[in-house]
Amino acid sequence: MSIDALTVASAGLITSIITGMGKLSRQDLHQACLDDLKDRAQWDSRQSMFYRMRHNGLRRKNKPWPGASDGHFPLSDTVIMRLAPFYFQQIFATDLLAQFSPVRDKTQAYANAAGQWFDHQMKQNTNLETEILSVIDFMLMSGRGVMKTYWDADEKQLRFQSVDPQHIIVPTWTRSIKDADRIVHVQHYSPDAYRRNKLFNQDPALIKRITGAGTDIGGDRQKVHAQYQREGLTYNEDNYIILWETWSRDDSGAWTCETFSPLQPEEDVRKPYKLGKEYYSMPPFCQFEYEIKDGRWYSPRGVTEIVAVHEAELCKLMNEKNDYMTLVNRPLFRSAREIPNAANLRFSPGQILPYDIQPVQMPPPPVSFDQTMMFTRDIAEQRVATPDFGMSQSLQNTERRTATEINQISNLFSQSSDLRLRIFRIGLGKLYNQAWNLLRKHSAGSLDYWYIDTVKELEGEALKGEYNVRPTGSADGVNRDFIYQRAVNRMQMFINDPFIDQGELRKSVLEADDVALVRRLYADPGLQMADQAEDQANELTFMRLGFPAVVKDLDDHATHIRTVLGYIQLSSQSGRQVEPMEMQRIQEHIKAHLELLRKKDKQAAKEIEAEIAGLLAAEQPADEPQSAMGAPAGAPMAPEPAAMNEPAPFEGQQPVGAQYAA
Repeated sequence: MSIDALTVASAGLITSIITGMGKLSRQDLHQACLDDLKDRAQWDSRQSMFYRMRHNGLRRKNKPWPGASDGHFPLSDTVIMRLAPFYFQQIFATDLLAQFSPVRDKTQAYANAAGQWFDHQMKQNTNLETEILSVIDFMLMSGRGVMKTYWDADEKQLRFQSVDPQHIIVPTWTRSIKDADRIVHVQHYSPDAYRRNKLFNQDPALIKRITGAGTDIGGDRQKVHAQYQREGLTYNEDNYIILWETWSRDDSGAWTCETFSPLQPEEDVRKPYKLGKEYYSMPPFCQFEYEIKDGRWYSPRGVTEIVAVHEAELCKLMNEKNDYMTLVNRPLFRSAREIPNAANLRFSPGQILPYDIQPVQMPPPPVSFDQTMMFTRDIAEQRVATPDFGMSQSLQNTERRTATEINQISNLFSQSSDLRLRIFRIGLGKLYNQAWNLLRKHSAGSLDYWYIDTVKELEGEALKGEYNVRPTGSADGVNRDFIYQRAVNRMQMFINDPFIDQGELRKSVLEADDVALVRRLYADPGLQMADQAEDQANELTFMRLGFPAVVKDLDDHATHIRTVLGYIQLSSQSGRQVEPMEMQRIQEHIKAHLELLRKKDKQAAKEIEAEIAGLLAAEQPADEPQSAMGAPAGAPMAPEPAAMNEPAPFEGQQPVGAQYAA
C-alpha cells in the first residue's frame, strides 16, 4: 500500500467526504496550484542549479586551450558532509529523544515513563533514523527540509517520509505549513506502484491518460535529469505517473485532501477526505529550516547558495593553478628560424632539439594560489560556521595562536552553531509532538518498552496525560567530547562537597560517556549499604549458630560494624542476653573489620571506634565493670584467632560455614 494512502488508511482518519462547501472548486484549485508553481519558477531553476553545482560540479565555459584543466572544488558538498553529523547528533547523542513536561501535576508521575516509552517507539519501531538524515541533507542543500508523518495501518507503525522541498508547492506568501492556504505534495509513481495502491482509481483508461511524458509538472525536470545523469541512469518520462496530493482548508478551518493528476485534474485518483482536528492541527508535514530571514517559505538559503560564489572562485583558482603548472612542466619554445612541420615537433627527455630553439621563461604567478584558495575557503567556512573554522588553520599558520584566541574562535563557532541548531530544534519539537499524538492514538496496545537493558511496561494512564514535548539536550549536544569533559570538570570541582549529591555527580560522568554504563557500573550508595547490612545480618545468624563469618576485603566495613552494634543494642533493649561464645565471635568479627577499615580509611575507623566506645559507656551498669560485649570497659577485645587472619575466599570456593554444616 502506498505511503500516501496509508496517511488515511484504516486508522480512522477519514472523517467525512468532501461536500464542496467552503472550498475552491477542483478547477479553481488546479489553476491556483499552477499559478503557485509558475510564481516560483525562478526558485526551481536556482535549486536545480545548486544541485548540479554540488553533485556534478561547475565546469569552465571557455578553456584556454584543448585539454586545459577543468576540475571542480567540492566546497559545498564538503561543508554539508561536515555539518550533517552535528545535526544528527543533536537528535541521537542524548539518552532520550524528548523531554516530557506535564501540563498538570497529576501527570508528573507518568512523565519520565512516557518519555522512555516514546524514545523506544521512535528508535525501534519507526524509520526516523534514516529519513531524518535525508531531511538534514535537504535542509543543508536547499535551505529547507520537509518531513511527512503518518500512521501505517498495515504495518501498525509510525512512519516518516522525507520530502524534497521542490515537491512541496505553496503560495509565495506562505510563512509556514500551518498558515498555508493550500499545499501540494508532488508524488512520483511508476505504473506498477500506482496499481498496487488499492485506494487509487484503477480504471485502465485513467491510468493510461495520466501516464507518460509531460507529467513532470512540479518544476524539477532539470533536477531529475541531473540526478539520473549523476547515477548513470536513463530517465524515461513515459514510465512515470505524477500525482498532486493537494491540501486546502474550508471555512471551518478543517483540512481537506484531494488527490489527482495535473493532466486530468477533474478526475479523482482517490476519494477526497477531511482530516479531523482530533488527529492533526495541520497537515502531516513538518518543516526544518537552515536559517530564518523574513519568514517566507522560499526565503531560507542553503549551504550551496551561501557558498556558491566562493565555490566558483575556488574552482577558478584551482584550474588556473593547474594550468600554470602545466605551462611550467611543459614550457613553450621559440625559434630564431622557421621550423618546417613545427606542428609535428614533440618533446621528450633526452631529445635533441633543432638548432636555435629556446624555452620561454614563464613569469612567477602574481599571487600564491594556495594562500588565496585558503583565504577564500576560510571566508566560506565563516559564512556557514563549520566546526573546524579557524582551528586547523591555527596549527598550519606560522603565527601561533594563544589559548585565549582559540577559545574566542571556539566561542564564535558555538554562538553561530547554537543559533542554527535552535532553529533546527524548533522543527524537531513540532515533529515530536506530531509523532506523540499519533503514537498514543494507535499504540495503546503496545505498552512494553526497553530502556537501559531493562524491559518495562507503561501504564495506560500515561498516554492520557498532557505534556509539553521538547527535544532533549542543547546545542552543546553536538560535541560529546565537550559534554564528557564538562562532566569530569564538574565532578572534580564538587567532589566531597556536602551540598552536592555525590552519587548523582558521579552518575553524570557515566551518562556523558555512555548511558548504558550507568546500569552496568554505577552502584547506588543507598542500595549498596542496604545489601551490605543484609549480608551482615546473615553473618550474625551464622555466628549465633556457632559458625564463623569470614570478613572480606571488599566489604563495606563501616556498615558491617554498625549493623553488629545495632544487633547488640537491640538485644540489650529487648532483655535478651547474648551468649558468651556468640559475643566472643562478634568481638573477633568486629576487630577484623576494624583492622581492614584502618588500612583503607583511618578517619572512618576512628569514628567507628568512637561509636563503639559510646555504646560501651551506655551499656555499662554502674555496679558492674563489664560491658555488654562481655569484656571489662576499656579492655582490649579478644585477640583475633588464626583463622581470621586467612585471606577471604575467592569466588567459586566453598561457601562460608559449609564445612561445619557437613
